[in-house]
Amino acid sequence: MRLLSFFSSSGMDEQPMRYLFTRIHLIYVLACAFIFIVLMRVMLRQKRSVRMAFVNVCLILILLLKYAGEALFISEWYTHDIPVSTYSHPFWDFRTFFSFQMCGVDNILLPLVIWFKLKPLKDYVFTASILGGLSVMLYPLGVLSGDPFVFTFPMLRSMFIHLMLVFLPCFLIASGETKVEARHWKRTLVGLFAMAGWAMFGNLFVDWNANNMYLVINPFYGGPVPIISAIPNGWHVLLLAAMVFIGFFLVYQFIRIFDHIARRRILLQPV
Repeated sequence: MRLLSFFSSSGMDEQPMRYLFTRIHLIYVLACAFIFIVLMRVMLRQKRSVRMAFVNVCLILILLLKYAGEALFISEWYTHDIPVSTYSHPFWDFRTFFSFQMCGVDNILLPLVIWFKLKPLKDYVFTASILGGLSVMLYPLGVLSGDPFVFTFPMLRSMFIHLMLVFLPCFLIASGETKVEARHWKRTLVGLFAMAGWAMFGNLFVDWNANNMYLVINPFYGGPVPIISAIPNGWHVLLLAAMVFIGFFLVYQFIRIFDHIARRRILLQPV
Protein backbone atom coordinates (compact mmCIF):
# COMPACT_ATOMS: atom_id res chain seq x y z
CA MET A 1 0.00 0.00 0.00
CA ARG A 2 2.85 2.39 0.76
CA LEU A 3 4.32 1.80 -2.70
CA LEU A 4 0.93 2.46 -4.31
CA SER A 5 0.47 5.68 -2.34
CA PHE A 6 4.00 6.78 -3.33
CA PHE A 7 3.22 6.39 -7.05
CA SER A 8 0.03 8.42 -6.90
CA SER A 9 -1.08 11.96 -7.74
CA SER A 10 -3.55 11.93 -4.86
CA GLY A 11 -3.56 15.27 -3.04
CA MET A 12 -2.03 17.28 -5.88
CA ASP A 13 -5.27 19.24 -6.31
CA GLU A 14 -4.98 20.66 -2.80
CA GLN A 15 -3.83 24.25 -3.07
CA PRO A 16 -0.61 25.11 -1.22
CA MET A 17 -2.06 28.32 0.23
CA ARG A 18 -2.12 26.65 3.65
CA TYR A 19 1.67 26.18 3.41
CA LEU A 20 2.53 29.53 1.80
CA PHE A 21 4.87 31.62 3.99
CA THR A 22 4.62 29.09 6.81
CA ARG A 23 7.31 27.12 8.63
CA ILE A 24 6.90 24.20 6.20
CA HIS A 25 7.38 26.51 3.20
CA LEU A 26 10.47 28.02 4.85
CA ILE A 27 11.92 24.54 5.46
CA TYR A 28 11.30 23.67 1.80
CA VAL A 29 13.05 26.84 0.55
CA LEU A 30 15.99 26.42 2.96
CA ALA A 31 16.38 22.76 1.97
CA CYS A 32 16.54 23.75 -1.72
CA ALA A 33 19.08 26.49 -0.92
CA PHE A 34 21.21 24.06 1.13
CA ILE A 35 21.23 21.43 -1.65
CA PHE A 36 22.06 24.14 -4.21
CA ILE A 37 25.05 25.41 -2.21
CA VAL A 38 26.40 21.95 -1.38
CA LEU A 39 26.12 20.73 -4.97
CA MET A 40 27.74 23.91 -6.28
CA ARG A 41 30.70 23.73 -3.91
CA VAL A 42 31.27 20.01 -4.40
CA MET A 43 30.85 19.81 -8.16
CA LEU A 44 32.83 22.95 -9.01
CA ARG A 45 35.88 21.28 -7.47
CA GLN A 46 35.68 18.31 -9.82
CA LYS A 47 37.49 17.83 -13.12
CA ARG A 48 35.72 19.08 -16.22
CA SER A 49 34.92 15.56 -17.40
CA VAL A 50 33.22 14.81 -14.06
CA ARG A 51 31.35 18.12 -14.09
CA MET A 52 29.97 17.57 -17.58
CA ALA A 53 29.06 13.95 -16.83
CA PHE A 54 27.12 15.22 -13.80
CA VAL A 55 25.31 17.82 -15.95
CA ASN A 56 24.38 15.22 -18.56
CA VAL A 57 23.06 12.80 -15.94
CA CYS A 58 20.91 15.58 -14.43
CA LEU A 59 19.58 16.58 -17.86
CA ILE A 60 18.67 12.97 -18.65
CA LEU A 61 16.97 12.65 -15.27
CA ILE A 62 14.79 15.75 -15.66
CA LEU A 63 13.62 14.47 -19.06
CA LEU A 64 12.99 10.96 -17.73
CA LEU A 65 11.17 12.30 -14.68
CA LYS A 66 9.00 14.60 -16.79
CA TYR A 67 7.73 11.75 -18.94
CA ALA A 68 7.68 9.26 -16.06
CA GLY A 69 5.27 11.65 -14.36
CA GLU A 70 3.09 11.74 -17.48
CA ALA A 71 3.21 7.93 -17.61
CA LEU A 72 1.93 7.84 -14.02
CA PHE A 73 -0.92 10.25 -14.79
CA ILE A 74 -1.85 8.24 -17.89
CA SER A 75 -1.85 4.94 -15.98
CA GLU A 76 -4.13 6.46 -13.31
CA TRP A 77 -6.59 7.50 -16.00
CA TYR A 78 -6.98 3.93 -17.24
CA THR A 79 -6.79 2.07 -13.92
CA HIS A 80 -9.23 4.17 -11.85
CA ASP A 81 -12.89 4.67 -12.64
CA ILE A 82 -12.75 8.08 -10.95
CA PRO A 83 -9.60 10.13 -11.77
CA VAL A 84 -7.23 10.33 -8.82
CA SER A 85 -6.58 14.01 -9.56
CA THR A 86 -7.02 16.56 -12.33
CA TYR A 87 -3.48 15.63 -13.40
CA SER A 88 -4.73 12.22 -14.58
CA HIS A 89 -5.24 12.16 -18.34
CA PRO A 90 -5.48 9.73 -21.29
CA PHE A 91 -2.55 9.02 -23.59
CA TRP A 92 -4.05 10.97 -26.49
CA ASP A 93 -3.94 14.24 -24.61
CA PHE A 94 -1.84 17.33 -25.28
CA ARG A 95 -0.18 16.96 -21.86
CA THR A 96 1.44 13.73 -23.04
CA PHE A 97 3.37 15.59 -25.74
CA PHE A 98 3.30 19.34 -25.06
CA SER A 99 3.45 21.84 -22.24
CA PHE A 100 2.21 25.40 -22.29
CA GLN A 101 3.76 26.36 -18.94
CA MET A 102 7.14 28.09 -18.71
CA CYS A 103 8.68 25.40 -16.50
CA GLY A 104 7.35 22.55 -18.64
CA VAL A 105 8.73 24.11 -21.84
CA ASP A 106 12.10 24.85 -20.21
CA ASN A 107 12.20 21.29 -18.91
CA ILE A 108 12.48 20.19 -22.54
CA LEU A 109 14.41 23.14 -24.00
CA LEU A 110 17.18 23.24 -21.37
CA PRO A 111 18.63 19.81 -22.30
CA LEU A 112 18.31 20.61 -26.03
CA VAL A 113 20.04 24.00 -25.67
CA ILE A 114 22.90 22.51 -23.65
CA TRP A 115 23.42 19.36 -25.71
CA PHE A 116 23.08 20.98 -29.14
CA LYS A 117 24.59 24.35 -28.17
CA LEU A 118 21.62 26.36 -29.45
CA LYS A 119 23.14 29.77 -28.72
CA PRO A 120 20.23 31.93 -29.99
CA LEU A 121 17.97 30.25 -27.43
CA LYS A 122 20.47 30.07 -24.59
CA ASP A 123 19.89 33.52 -23.06
CA TYR A 124 16.15 33.08 -22.78
CA VAL A 125 16.17 29.42 -21.75
CA PHE A 126 18.83 29.86 -19.05
CA THR A 127 17.20 32.93 -17.50
CA ALA A 128 13.66 31.55 -17.83
CA SER A 129 14.73 28.24 -16.27
CA ILE A 130 16.18 30.05 -13.26
CA LEU A 131 13.17 32.33 -12.89
CA GLY A 132 10.68 29.51 -13.40
CA GLY A 133 12.38 27.26 -10.87
CA LEU A 134 12.59 30.02 -8.28
CA SER A 135 8.95 30.96 -8.86
CA VAL A 136 7.80 27.43 -8.07
CA MET A 137 9.89 27.41 -4.89
CA LEU A 138 8.27 30.68 -3.80
CA TYR A 139 4.77 29.58 -4.90
CA PRO A 140 4.94 25.77 -4.69
CA LEU A 141 1.74 24.83 -6.53
CA GLY A 142 1.64 21.05 -6.95
CA VAL A 143 4.72 20.58 -4.75
CA LEU A 144 3.66 21.16 -1.15
CA SER A 145 0.34 19.46 -1.78
CA GLY A 146 -1.59 17.13 0.48
CA ASP A 147 0.67 16.29 3.40
CA PRO A 148 4.13 17.79 2.63
CA PHE A 149 5.84 15.26 4.91
CA VAL A 150 4.35 12.28 3.08
CA PHE A 151 6.58 12.17 0.02
CA THR A 152 5.16 10.95 -3.27
CA PHE A 153 6.76 10.43 -6.66
CA PRO A 154 5.05 13.49 -8.23
CA MET A 155 6.22 15.65 -5.31
CA LEU A 156 9.85 14.49 -5.46
CA ARG A 157 9.76 14.71 -9.26
CA SER A 158 8.66 18.33 -9.12
CA MET A 159 11.19 19.22 -6.42
CA PHE A 160 14.10 17.73 -8.38
CA ILE A 161 13.12 19.21 -11.74
CA HIS A 162 12.59 22.75 -10.48
CA LEU A 163 15.76 22.70 -8.38
CA MET A 164 17.73 21.54 -11.44
CA LEU A 165 16.15 24.26 -13.58
CA VAL A 166 17.81 26.75 -11.23
CA PHE A 167 21.00 24.85 -10.49
CA LEU A 168 22.18 23.67 -13.92
CA PRO A 169 22.28 27.08 -15.68
CA CYS A 170 24.01 28.60 -12.64
CA PHE A 171 26.47 25.72 -12.47
CA LEU A 172 27.40 25.99 -16.16
CA ILE A 173 27.93 29.73 -15.77
CA ALA A 174 29.97 29.35 -12.56
CA SER A 175 32.13 26.61 -14.10
CA GLY A 176 32.96 28.83 -17.06
CA GLU A 177 31.26 26.56 -19.59
CA THR A 178 28.99 29.30 -20.88
CA LYS A 179 28.06 32.95 -20.41
CA VAL A 180 24.74 34.76 -20.28
CA GLU A 181 25.25 38.47 -20.80
CA ALA A 182 22.89 41.37 -20.24
CA ARG A 183 23.75 42.79 -23.69
CA HIS A 184 21.73 39.93 -25.19
CA TRP A 185 18.58 40.95 -23.31
CA LYS A 186 16.66 41.31 -26.60
CA ARG A 187 16.94 37.55 -27.15
CA THR A 188 15.41 37.00 -23.74
CA LEU A 189 12.62 39.49 -24.48
CA VAL A 190 11.77 37.78 -27.77
CA GLY A 191 11.78 34.40 -26.03
CA LEU A 192 9.50 35.72 -23.29
CA PHE A 193 6.93 37.07 -25.77
CA ALA A 194 7.10 33.81 -27.73
CA MET A 195 6.48 31.84 -24.52
CA ALA A 196 3.56 34.08 -23.56
CA GLY A 197 2.08 33.65 -27.04
CA TRP A 198 2.50 29.87 -26.84
CA ALA A 199 0.85 29.79 -23.40
CA MET A 200 -2.05 31.94 -24.61
CA PHE A 201 -2.50 29.68 -27.63
CA GLY A 202 -2.88 26.79 -25.19
CA ASN A 203 -5.39 28.75 -23.14
CA LEU A 204 -7.56 29.77 -26.11
CA PHE A 205 -7.40 26.76 -28.42
CA VAL A 206 -6.29 23.72 -26.42
CA ASP A 207 -7.58 23.85 -22.84
CA TRP A 208 -9.73 26.73 -21.63
CA ASN A 209 -9.28 25.65 -18.00
CA ALA A 210 -5.47 25.43 -18.04
CA ASN A 211 -4.72 29.08 -17.14
CA ASN A 212 -1.18 28.68 -18.49
CA MET A 213 1.26 31.22 -17.04
CA TYR A 214 -1.74 32.61 -15.08
CA LEU A 215 -2.73 34.71 -18.12
CA VAL A 216 -6.51 34.17 -17.73
CA ILE A 217 -7.34 33.82 -14.03
CA ASN A 218 -5.57 35.46 -11.12
CA PRO A 219 -4.62 32.47 -8.90
CA PHE A 220 -3.62 34.80 -6.07
CA TYR A 221 -7.03 36.54 -5.86
CA GLY A 222 -8.28 36.53 -2.28
CA GLY A 223 -5.09 34.83 -1.07
CA PRO A 224 -2.29 35.86 1.28
CA VAL A 225 0.01 37.43 -1.34
CA PRO A 226 -0.09 41.25 -0.92
CA ILE A 227 -1.38 43.59 -3.67
CA ILE A 228 -1.97 41.02 -6.42
CA SER A 229 -4.52 39.18 -4.27
CA ALA A 230 -6.82 42.22 -4.58
CA ILE A 231 -6.65 42.57 -8.38
CA PRO A 232 -9.50 41.01 -10.41
CA ASN A 233 -8.99 38.70 -13.37
CA GLY A 234 -7.63 40.37 -16.48
CA TRP A 235 -6.13 43.37 -14.75
CA HIS A 236 -3.75 41.10 -12.85
CA VAL A 237 -1.85 40.46 -16.11
CA LEU A 238 -0.42 43.99 -15.99
CA LEU A 239 1.07 43.40 -12.55
CA LEU A 240 2.24 39.93 -13.54
CA ALA A 241 4.02 41.43 -16.55
CA ALA A 242 5.79 43.95 -14.31
CA MET A 243 6.73 41.20 -11.85
CA VAL A 244 8.12 39.04 -14.66
CA PHE A 245 10.27 41.87 -16.04
CA ILE A 246 11.55 42.63 -12.54
CA GLY A 247 12.17 38.91 -12.06
CA PHE A 248 14.26 38.68 -15.23
CA PHE A 249 16.22 41.78 -14.18
CA LEU A 250 17.00 40.20 -10.81
CA VAL A 251 17.96 36.93 -12.48
CA TYR A 252 20.46 38.78 -14.66
CA GLN A 253 21.95 40.30 -11.50
CA PHE A 254 21.98 36.84 -9.94
CA ILE A 255 23.83 35.52 -13.00
CA ARG A 256 26.48 38.23 -12.68
CA ILE A 257 27.53 36.67 -9.37
CA PHE A 258 28.18 33.32 -10.98
CA ASP A 259 29.89 34.95 -13.95
CA HIS A 260 32.20 36.66 -11.44
CA ILE A 261 32.92 33.28 -9.86
CA ALA A 262 33.75 31.87 -13.28
CA ARG A 263 36.16 34.69 -14.12
CA ARG A 264 37.94 34.58 -10.79
CA ARG A 265 37.94 30.77 -10.63
CA ILE A 266 37.26 31.14 -6.92
CA LEU A 267 35.94 27.63 -6.39
CA LEU A 268 37.62 25.81 -9.25
CA GLN A 269 40.72 23.69 -9.11
CA PRO A 270 42.95 23.49 -12.22
CA VAL A 271 41.63 20.95 -14.73
